[in-house]
Amino acid sequence: MEMYGKIRCVTFPELVSQGGILSIPSYKKKVREGKLRVVRPGKGAGSCALIDYNTLPELIRQAYDRLYPNAKEELKEQFMSNFIKSDSKAIEFYKTYKPAISLERQSEYVLNVEVMNEMFRVEKETEAMHKKCGYIRKSVVWETVLGTCEKLRERYNHTLPANATRLRQKYNAYKRMGYVALVNRNTGNQAARIILADEARLLLKLRRSIVPRYTESQIFEEYNRQAVERGLNTIKSPTTVKNYLNDPAVMPMWYAAVYGMQKWKAKYASLLKTDLPQMRDALWYGDGTKINLYYRDANNKMCTTSAYEVMDAYSETLIGYDIAPHENFENQYRAYRMAVEFAGVRPYEIVTDNQGSHNKLASEGFFKKICRLHKPTMPYNGQSKSIESTFGRFQQQVLHKLWFFTGQNVTAKKLNSKPNLEFIEENAYALPTLEEMKKIYKQCREEWNNSQHPATGISRIEMYQMSENPEAQPITDADIVQMFWLTTAKPITYTNDGVKPEINKKKYHYDVYATDGMRDVQWALRNTGRSFQIMYDPMDMTRIELWEVTSGGLKYSTTATPKVTVSRATQERTTGDTSFIFRTIEQNRLIMAAIQLEGERFDLDEHIAAELFGLSTPKPKNISKKKMGIYREQNDRGELDIPLSLPQKRMQEEEETDMALDYSTTGEYTKTVSNLTIDDVYNRF
Repeated sequence: MEMYGKIRCVTFPELVSQGGILSIPSYKKKVREGKLRVVRPGKGAGSCALIDYNTLPELIRQAYDRLYPNAKEELKEQFMSNFIKSDSKAIEFYKTYKPAISLERQSEYVLNVEVMNEMFRVEKETEAMHKKCGYIRKSVVWETVLGTCEKLRERYNHTLPANATRLRQKYNAYKRMGYVALVNRNTGNQAARIILADEARLLLKLRRSIVPRYTESQIFEEYNRQAVERGLNTIKSPTTVKNYLNDPAVMPMWYAAVYGMQKWKAKYASLLKTDLPQMRDALWYGDGTKINLYYRDANNKMCTTSAYEVMDAYSETLIGYDIAPHENFENQYRAYRMAVEFAGVRPYEIVTDNQGSHNKLASEGFFKKICRLHKPTMPYNGQSKSIESTFGRFQQQVLHKLWFFTGQNVTAKKLNSKPNLEFIEENAYALPTLEEMKKIYKQCREEWNNSQHPATGISRIEMYQMSENPEAQPITDADIVQMFWLTTAKPITYTNDGVKPEINKKKYHYDVYATDGMRDVQWALRNTGRSFQIMYDPMDMTRIELWEVTSGGLKYSTTATPKVTVSRATQERTTGDTSFIFRTIEQNRLIMAAIQLEGERFDLDEHIAAELFGLSTPKPKNISKKKMGIYREQNDRGELDIPLSLPQKRMQEEEETDMALDYSTTGEYTKTVSNLTIDDVYNRF
């Protein structure tokens, strides 16, 4: 079955040659009699006749449906989607949402939004196709949308409801409300409960149990029964049991016992891929290699160094690299960042070896951010990575031309694969320096990329640029933040001097500023003394993000910039420096005055003011009496901006007349206090 314009048709082979529903003479007779409507005559091999399905006689249509029961479903699946597109607006929305959402939950919400967006696109396209065909069947449209959701669940493991009714409710809410429809109502609360070791063992025992076999709800009931007998803490919600057992770190411990080892292997064991890709960015290889070139160090000694290379497997184009003596996290980070920025898209798959630095990248979620699939190769199995072969040919065809070539690896047997050490040592004085060697190596990489690929005869870089990968998602600025920004290992406390993180053994100094260039006082007063983890871009330290450490995970708070520095020497200050100093001093005075006046108001309302007891409230030392008077007048007029307000008193019924004070302003209050006697004070309390 296939579509011809806006008509659903069956093919001639389905009716006659393959299906055998009609013989050829019978088919021709029914066509002559007009009982079969042929919308496209056959034109030989590759272009068979198409017959309108809706005009088939009833008996023939029933026979067709029995023979091809899945034809309609297969036709409908043509409209279903297999991949999603990123939504940078959703990333920003959940990042800045209040109350703050943890990083893990943000990723879940963004994925669900992207799936919803694709469902919406499929819905509109299916409706448009139905309209062209002259009908609209909402049930069929929804089945197509639902099928898209389930296909995307298999590929991306999103968390939208599996139940069709609940999914439709969530989908309709998303179309009405937008991003906020996906936010859990418990956001901001500590919904997860910590599972201790003994509790975890009991939960795993019940999940792994074969006789009897328990469901999750039965595990909740049986756990609480046994917990009382064992003296363990009971669990109040079945959700706690579900969240723990389905945690990715816990599932491997019971998955095989429940579903069998073959299912476990299919879910958790490394997959093997042997065929090279047929398009760019489908597979990238990353590996470290020795740069087979000698250079002269500061002591005029012959030295070599290494590089980490990232290669597109389809075209053999070297798309990212970094030179360093040892392969480590920073070395690989810079290479992959160069590769992603050069490609402008996320690769589908990255394959690396099992080096410790690769494991560190994987454990920190680095590869999950920049690709859909990351796989390690078998250790000590160079033939499983085409990049090893590429390195060998790169050395033979390009680096070998240079007189200070070190030769290939020690297993090479050909004489021309080995260096002429006598000549090199004799001319060691002419070896390039490290910086010169880096420039030479860059030129060698460009020569390799611009040379012909053995399979196509065109240059590797042209082969890469001419190819298109429809499933490679273009990257945005928001994607760069998600992929390449790092987080400090330890929380840092914010003080009145800002934050001073130490990154890669280098100290930095940041503070939080408002749009007017001055310190953000409102944020600072609420967060001084609070601990934050720092997210930063190693390639651009002009701004960092402060993420609050909470029981629910890291939550975005604000962005900080380098601390403004001014010279102590008046002679060396600029006009801007001088202005900033005076504005900061005035800001500090205003804040102290505002806090003082707000405190006085609070003490007055709560009847704990020192003046009520014949004492005096101390005034700020750094503010003159005249200046304080100006601030007080501004406050009385409601013109003073108070950055940190104390809780307001609730409206209460009018107190007894003998408890009322005859003042409404600070001046009236002072006059009233001056007329009080000690007996009046004691009588009030």
